[in-house]
Amino acid sequence: MNFVTDTHPLLWWFTDNPRLSLKASGIFASCENGENIIFVPSIVIAEALSIFDKKRISFDFKKLFKKINESENFVIIALDYSILQKMVDLKDIPELHDKIIVSTAKYLSLPIITKDETIHNISSVKAIW
Repeated sequence: MNFVTDTHPLLWWFTDNPRLSLKASGIFASCENGENIIFVPSIVIAEALSIFDKKRISFDFKKLFKKINESENFVIIALDYSILQKMVDLKDIPELHDKIIVSTAKYLSLPIITKDETIHNISSVKAIW
């Protein structure tokens, strides 16, 4: 099974942060082993850069970006017309970044790896933590 990731789970995986749940960690490990694909919305990369720039988490953004870009099992998904169309119909999420991430998951018909309770409370999308 493939997945879409939210920003913090991706960063927590790459920084070995213990806040990442065991279930999410297992999904990322399976991805690293080539057993599934984790789709990374482009807004997640932009948020990671913002977090790096603000020094909220210590990590090497260029290394993270290169690893994702060179991987066959992490796939960056651009914000495009099809995802924007999903956003128009998504009324349950007021925050723009989360709206893009959820719309990407809905477009791809995949579950989201996230700790975000707002996303977990949306019945039209499966959230995994």
